[in-house]
Amino acid sequence: MKEVAAAAGVSVMAVSRALRNEPRIAPATRDKILRVAGELGYRPNPLVGALMSELRRAGKRGSVGQTIAFLTSHAEADGWKRHPAPLAMFSGACERAEKLGFKLEPVWALEPKVTSTRLGKILRARGIRGLIVAPSPVPPVGPVSLDWDNFASVALGYSVREPKLHRVTNHHLESMRLALAELTRRGYRRIGLAVAAFHDNRVMNYWATGFLHYQSNVPDRDRVPLFIPNRLVRREFDEWLNCHHPEVVIGTIGLNWLQGRKNQAGKPVGLVSLDYYPEYGDVTGIDQNNAAVGAAAVDVVVEQLFHNERGIPELPRVVMVEGRWLDGGGV
Repeated sequence: MKEVAAAAGVSVMAVSRALRNEPRIAPATRDKILRVAGELGYRPNPLVGALMSELRRAGKRGSVGQTIAFLTSHAEADGWKRHPAPLAMFSGACERAEKLGFKLEPVWALEPKVTSTRLGKILRARGIRGLIVAPSPVPPVGPVSLDWDNFASVALGYSVREPKLHRVTNHHLESMRLALAELTRRGYRRIGLAVAAFHDNRVMNYWATGFLHYQSNVPDRDRVPLFIPNRLVRREFDEWLNCHHPEVVIGTIGLNWLQGRKNQAGKPVGLVSLDYYPEYGDVTGIDQNNAAVGAAAVDVVVEQLFHNERGIPELPRVVMVEGRWLDGGGV
């Protein structure tokens, strides 16, 4: 580092700040230092750099061990706890963070009278440099706005579209393929898909995409039109069911909608849930492995911290975690 400083005509501290991409150094000076470092073949050790950064911050806080914020945007501070998906993600993220020497803490992004600028200052004052952006509620309450340049961030799922951060999500296309493969193996032929349009949109329409690809490879007599209305209404669902006679339905509807319903073979119409949770009872479906999704999100944030990366990435990465088939009632 001394050689780089001497060649660039700056201090060692300036070189250190430039290599850490700190905002306190002038862009022109940083670019000059990076150019000189490149010409000299200097390559910093990212692990050492990250450790030194953490030690410097720890000296101010009195302890080593960085906090990662679990940023939520529901209408109420604890609103996210009413749905099993973010709860499972938070649980998995907490466990992974602890193993890596970090801790996870929920932070409400829509705290009344706290502007996005103020929130960013509060997070930085508390030594928080990593953010996991939780899924938005349905419908969204408001956008998550922040000075992203100061944080290593990742979004969970596809519901938070802006800004374009790295994200970790279930592999929804593979989840649909898995469900269809299992049903086909069990002898089902007329398979239907029933989900609300907003729900399919939250997974980037991967459910509908996977289902349509499956239908392109089955005989016309076995194709059941997709039922993807703006809003799931029982009367409209019953009309679709009576008109097209699926043997089994893949979707997010409640099992009670199919109670007593028979297919053309006289057997009960089956149900497979695309977002299975134990709280839903004895239902067959896809476990999206949301705890593993949360754990993977911690890995993405920590990797950025170790490489001193901050801000909205030029090329966002998407990490997909595969789901698993769970047998229960309904098929």
